[in-house]
Amino acid sequence: MRLLVTFIALLAGLTVSQAEQTTLKFWAVVGTDRDVEMYREIAADFQQQSGIKVEITPLAWGNFETKYLTAMAAGIPPDVGLTNMGGPFKYGSIGGLLDLRKFEGSQELEAQFSPQMLPMFTEGEALYGVPFDLTTLTVFYRKSIFKQLGIAKAPETWSELNSAIDKVEANGYRYYFGWINGQQWALPLFTTPYGINGISTDDQGNPQVNWQNPEYQKGVFEALKFWFMHDSPGRDLDSRVPGMFASSEKSTTVPLMVNLHFLGTQIKSTHPEINDDWAIAKWPRADQGTESQIMGGTALVMFRDTKHPEESFQWVQYLNTVEVQKKLLLHRIQRGEEANFTVSAVGKVYATENEKFWQSPDFQNDNGMRETISATVSGITSQPSVVGADIVGRAEQNLLDRMNSYITGKLNDAASSKGLSRTQFIQHIAKGGFADLRTKLESDIRAQLKKEYDTEAPKAQETLLTEKQKYETRYGEIIQNLDAYREKSTILDTGKVILALIFLVTIAAVLISPKLRPHLVSYLFIGIPLALAATFVFLPALVALYLSFTQYHPVLPLSTIRLNGIENYQTAIASGDAAASFIKTALYAILTVPIGVLLSLILAYQLNLKLLGQRAWRFIYFSPMVTSVVSIALIFAQLFLSGREGWINTLLLSLHLTRDPIEFLNSETTFPWTVITLAIWHGLAFTILIFIAGLQQIPATLYEAAEMDGATRTRQFWNIGIPGL
Repeated sequence: MRLLVTFIALLAGLTVSQAEQTTLKFWAVVGTDRDVEMYREIAADFQQQSGIKVEITPLAWGNFETKYLTAMAAGIPPDVGLTNMGGPFKYGSIGGLLDLRKFEGSQELEAQFSPQMLPMFTEGEALYGVPFDLTTLTVFYRKSIFKQLGIAKAPETWSELNSAIDKVEANGYRYYFGWINGQQWALPLFTTPYGINGISTDDQGNPQVNWQNPEYQKGVFEALKFWFMHDSPGRDLDSRVPGMFASSEKSTTVPLMVNLHFLGTQIKSTHPEINDDWAIAKWPRADQGTESQIMGGTALVMFRDTKHPEESFQWVQYLNTVEVQKKLLLHRIQRGEEANFTVSAVGKVYATENEKFWQSPDFQNDNGMRETISATVSGITSQPSVVGADIVGRAEQNLLDRMNSYITGKLNDAASSKGLSRTQFIQHIAKGGFADLRTKLESDIRAQLKKEYDTEAPKAQETLLTEKQKYETRYGEIIQNLDAYREKSTILDTGKVILALIFLVTIAAVLISPKLRPHLVSYLFIGIPLALAATFVFLPALVALYLSFTQYHPVLPLSTIRLNGIENYQTAIASGDAAASFIKTALYAILTVPIGVLLSLILAYQLNLKLLGQRAWRFIYFSPMVTSVVSIALIFAQLFLSGREGWINTLLLSLHLTRDPIEFLNSETTFPWTVITLAIWHGLAFTILIFIAGLQQIPATLYEAAEMDGATRTRQFWNIGIPGL
């Protein structure tokens, strides 16, 4: 009996202990399973020290934002989240996050980071997140090729980088710019050195669009030159880049690259034969202007609905300690072929007192990676986020895409006027040839850029002012009183009550009516699916339709909605997005459906005939139906690669049908046709199957009679096959 009592007491104590233990939910955007393993090891150490358990939930980069927003809208977000750099402002501006400055120890946390890193994570006096795992821009170059070309050192200024690019291209090599190529969000890298950003605020806090400022356009023009005016092998090469960098074939090798910092670790592990023949350098500074560096990666945030705010802040603090940052660095550098050099945002990691850590064998022979990253981190800056900047940013991204097409077209025209391919023309320019034509080309590009910005800047300014006014009107008071709004009833609550009353009245009518009561079981079988459909389909659909006539943010409670009539529809139409989407969708449908049906009909008729190797032909044409979408995407990506490495481009170039590779996936002109081609091919199998099924129902005697009468196959198809179908 005593043993039983003791056991029960121990069990009760264990249950109480478990109940008292705090468990935090930590959602983390990760790259691989090894990242999940790493965070779980760190969480285990944290639990041992603090007694706080942390559950790790990995999120993929492709859909993390949808999951965060959905969880916030449902009121069940995690306690702490690892998101992208834009997350703190995106979620914090609508009241979804906690201000880290409200916690004791926040000053010590902020002191871990360079002050110029933090503006993008702040709104007013609030700090809604901190940088965590950084990605930055670096320059890679082959030392032997640079020496051969007479380039004495790594480029330290933009003019030195341009000079190195010219020498590389003049000698038949190519230059590659990856990661931020053509990306609007990265423009501050080129404009900040001139003391200006695309969007700023005046003394009254009103947003200003600076697109028409000559200094801003000067920086954007520098970006356009690096991105679009060279013989880059393409922006969609991905894992091929290290191999091209390491290649010894002049027609293939890319001895000068600007890309993600961790590409260096990939080169080191996959191409050890050139480990003594390459080096890494930080992004060069502008010849005139301050030093600037771009920052990508992840940020740590704490969600407003956490039930454990103090414990969550402890976890954030712990993750940003020097010791944990060292563990993170070591874990990632020790992954063999998956190894990568992590950029820590914590400045103390690079301090002299940690020199012994960096002398570890794991960080040896890194081609100056540590020195480069240490020097780079000190130059990272960020700009304060502005309400409506995402909308305006999309407009500027479209502008950059148009400039890409414009520049490519101008290069092609200039090359054609000299009887050269674009590659040959760029080589001549790099050698100093066609100086007048180069000057004219750059002048035209500047003029077109000014024209584009003159058109778009007033619209962007109006958009920002409108969005600011909407934000202040809609969210200013709401965010301050979120708890009160959460207690209010909503339209969905009203809908549920009405639906419940309808169900009750219907049930009562069936039970009371003598005519309906005998069919109670039948009504029960019909009523249950109807009730489920009404609850989970019809009611949400009606609420969604109602919300389209209101101002509403899905993360905020439904009680915050405000009717605004057809304003949302007017905005969509006025912006041009609705018309553009309709035109593109119509073009897609008009081309894919008729062409797909016609091809399917012709092929189905041929496959229905007695052909040699009929089973093999059927397998070939039905293969799209049984091939996964992922496999098809990978195959078509290789087919339509924009550089010479793309299979279709290789064929076209070898047959001399084109002088230069076609940018199938990177041009707004060719991309829609590529997608249409893929859709037609992928849809053939199912349509062919339908047509074959129909053709096999047509009596064979009709074809035999027609053949005896001398009808050709085409005539049989037209007069028997089609009418028979």
